[in-house]
Amino acid sequence: MRILTIYIFLIFSFQSFSQNKAEIEADYEMQGYFKNYENFSIDSLKNQKFKLVKEDDRGFGEFLFERERDNGVSEKIYRVLINYISSRFTKYKEYKVHTFSKNDSIFGLINYDQYREKTNYYFDFEKLKAHLEFHNEFYQSELTITDFVNQSLEDHIYGYVCGFAPISYDVPRYNDLRFDKKKNISEFRNWMKSFNIELQTYGVEALEFLQNKKGIKLTKLDKKLILNIKNRNSILNTCSGCLIGIYEKAFE
Repeated sequence: MRILTIYIFLIFSFQSFSQNKAEIEADYEMQGYFKNYENFSIDSLKNQKFKLVKEDDRGFGEFLFERERDNGVSEKIYRVLINYISSRFTKYKEYKVHTFSKNDSIFGLINYDQYREKTNYYFDFEKLKAHLEFHNEFYQSELTITDFVNQSLEDHIYGYVCGFAPISYDVPRYNDLRFDKKKNISEFRNWMKSFNIELQTYGVEALEFLQNKKGIKLTKLDKKLILNIKNRNSILNTCSGCLIGIYEKAFE
């Protein structure tokens, strides 16, 4: 019985290895495509000659939305879908892809495999460094390239009435931090300095709530950042009740 158990375990282990190997090879082929980030688009995916990767039944994915960042940088966000063959079966894989452009020229791409929790990124690092230096000088922060990648990918959804059974609070809150608590002000300021656009918006609204409801005096830097984020008025990934993926602006 023990020998049979070991035999079955080895069979499943081999099958698992084969499936993982096929997935790894398909991902390797996709990363080779992503490295040429300057030419990325859903249309270019359709024209790309792949050996292992195949178009999904729904196509190669979809463009979700575009928004403006600071310093003339724009960001486009996509959902990329692929199929690949593993042990004679068709498998499915999905990437979330962010591209970053300046003067209509893509200078970097981040792709994230949510199932494997795996991130890859490719940049013209001189241009990324210049953007990072601008951000740190303007926001008086000390963020790194790793911060830029991670914070850009953070899945914050903007909206105060989210979920299947939403609760509307008299005092706004996010991440369990109430906007009427003075002790949270340092965290709210960190939100404003983030590379994550949705989190920046929460930071603006939290600081303005403290100013209007609790009489907190905002610093000169607070006011400068609030004005910048409001004037930029980037499109956000928002929600309303049980609906998410509604791409719109927060400020009138």
